Amino acid sequence: MISGQLRPVFKLTESCNLACKYCCQDGKLGSGYFMDQATLEKSLEAVAQNTQGPIHLLWFGGEPTLYGVKRFAQAMELVDQYFAGRTVYHGLQTNGTLINDEWADLLAKRGFAVTVSLDGPPWLHNQQRVYRAGAQAGQGTFDAVWQGITNLRKVGINPRVSAVLTPRGLDHAEELVDWFESQGVKEMDFVPSTRFHEGHFEVEISGKQYKDFIMRVLDRWLAIGNPNFRVRILSEISRKLAGHTPHYCKLQGKCSHFVGFAHNGDVYPCDEFSGMKEFCLGNIHQNTLKELMTSPKAIEFFRRWSQIPVNCRSCKWFHFCRGGCAWERQLSGNPDQQTIMCEAMQAILERLSSEIPGSLERWQVEEK
Repeated sequence: MISGQLRPVFKLTESCNLACKYCCQDGKLGSGYFMDQATLEKSLEAVAQNTQGPIHLLWFGGEPTLYGVKRFAQAMELVDQYFAGRTVYHGLQTNGTLINDEWADLLAKRGFAVTVSLDGPPWLHNQQRVYRAGAQAGQGTFDAVWQGITNLRKVGINPRVSAVLTPRGLDHAEELVDWFESQGVKEMDFVPSTRFHEGHFEVEISGKQYKDFIMRVLDRWLAIGNPNFRVRILSEISRKLAGHTPHYCKLQGKCSHFVGFAHNGDVYPCDEFSGMKEFCLGNIHQNTLKELMTSPKAIEFFRRWSQIPVNCRSCKWFHFCRGGCAWERQLSGNPDQQTIMCEAMQAILERLSSEIPGSLERWQVEEK
C-alpha cells in the first residue's frame, strides 16, 4: 500500500483530432498510439492494490474520446472488476468535438465529471482550436464543441469549461466572463498559455499579463455575484482562504497525489510530465507501482520539487501555495524560479483576503 491519497491519470491515447494554435505538440498527435487492454488492466490492478476506500480516476489524452465509446465502455467494465465494492469517481478531460449521444449517455451512467476545452465565443475559439486533418483541416471547432456540451447537458452533465488564455483574449476579460456566465456555464477556468514553442511565440502570455487579466476577471466575477457561476482559480482560493481544503491540486501545497500512466505503461509522478523521459519513473509492465513510486528517482523528484524558490520563502503567502506547481516551475527552465501564476496569486490573495475575515491571520500564522 502506498501511503497518502493517490489520484491516477490514465492517458488513453497520444492522438488528437485538433491542431490548436498553442499546442506544444503542434497538432502532430495523430499517430494512433492507444493504451491497449493489457496495459490498462495492469495499471488498474496496480492502483487497486495500492489504494483503499473511495478512488478518483482521471481519463485524459491526447483526446480520450478517440479511444472509442465501445472500447471505453469495456474499460469501465474493467474498473468494475478491479474496484468492486468501492466508490469510484471519474473525471474526463475532452475537447468535446466527439461527444455524441452515445458518449453522453455512457458518461452520465457512470457519473462522470467532465471538463471541456472551450476558449470563448466563436470569434475567439475558432481562431485557436481548429481541426487537424481531413476536409475540415484548419477550420474552427466551436459548433462541434457546443453540440458536445449540449449533448452532455441533455443527460444532466453541465461540464466544467477550461479556457486557454492567449494574447487574443487579454483585452476581453469582462466580455469573456459575461459570455461564459450567460451561456449557463457553472464552473470554468482561464489557463494561461505557456506551452509555446519555436514559431508560436504569439500565443505566450507573461505573468504580469495574466495577473492584469485575472484581476479584471475577479472584479467582474464579484460584481456579477452569481453563486452558481464559479471561476475556478478564484473560487478555490476563496475556499482555502476560508479554511477549507481546496480541490485544486495547485493549492494543496504538495506534489505527491497524482500518478500518470502513459498509453504504453510508462509511469510519471504527474500526468503533466508525461512524455518527458527524464521524469519517467519506469514502466508498469516491468515494476510494481509501489516500486516505482518509492524508487530513488521518485524520491529525488519529490525532494527536488519540495524545495521552495528563494523569493517564495519571504512571501507572506508562502504557506498558502508553497511555491506553486512543480510543472509550472519546470516550464521556466529553473525550479528555483517563481511560476507564471505567482504575480496573479499574490494579487488575488491580497484582494480576496480583504473580503474574507480572518483569512490573512489564518495563513500568516499557520504551521509556524
